[in-house]
Amino acid sequence: MTSREYVGEKSNRSDSDDGLYVLAVQEAVKSYESFSVFKRNPHYQAVLEHVSEELGHQYLEIIKRDSPALFENIEVFKKNDLIGNPTVFGYPDIGIMSPTTLRYIKVTSDLIKLFGSHIGERVVEIGGGYGGQALINDSVFRMKEYELLDLPPVLSLISRYLESHIMNCAYKVTTLNQKTGDDYYDLVISNYAFSELPSHVQIRYIEKIVRKSSRGYLTMNSGLTETSHPVKKLSLEQLRNYLPSFDVFEEHPLTGPENYIIAWGHSNKL
Repeated sequence: MTSREYVGEKSNRSDSDDGLYVLAVQEAVKSYESFSVFKRNPHYQAVLEHVSEELGHQYLEIIKRDSPALFENIEVFKKNDLIGNPTVFGYPDIGIMSPTTLRYIKVTSDLIKLFGSHIGERVVEIGGGYGGQALINDSVFRMKEYELLDLPPVLSLISRYLESHIMNCAYKVTTLNQKTGDDYYDLVISNYAFSELPSHVQIRYIEKIVRKSSRGYLTMNSGLTETSHPVKKLSLEQLRNYLPSFDVFEEHPLTGPENYIIAWGHSNKL
């Protein structure tokens, strides 16, 4: 049987803390050989780096339609494919690229559409993955500091990944327990990670991070029903009681039947 490594006590674990993902992350941090190919590790791909070729095409079309400036400068974003040996495909007009990177660019396009070209100096991301979204955002927005919150082993991978590049803004990594709740942010981002946390952990993130952010962009995959996840999450109705007043937008393209986007502090619609 495959061994498993967990971080959180069982009731505190997110959906990604399944015992195999953390092992893959630890391997990537431990040796350069594993780090150089970590995006191909099947246990890692089960959580990240699993965007399909077809979804990549759809993300590309949205980028071309909504953010032509990003499309015209798409070569800049290929730096996200230089490390980790991601699965890549050939796409019209842009050549070889990872569909996961195209997804990150699409999120950046959404941020521009919602908030304009300036998202603020202090940005925080809940669930930083390996730092890909941070790297793409850093190439587009003028930020002072980008903070990423995740599991301790994941934070080590983020640091190793981002230190492989030269960033424009400063970044820091931390866990929820290391936060006092005294910091304020211009924008909070989460690509599914917040929605995959148990409800009591979501509430702590809301108290310490989310409610301290004047703008928000959360891609969700829970909250519409009570049966879609084995561990209880906050419902959409409950989120309205906890979060700043927000709008709900459809996810495009829709990557799961219960996915949607929450945003507040925006001047435009998706």
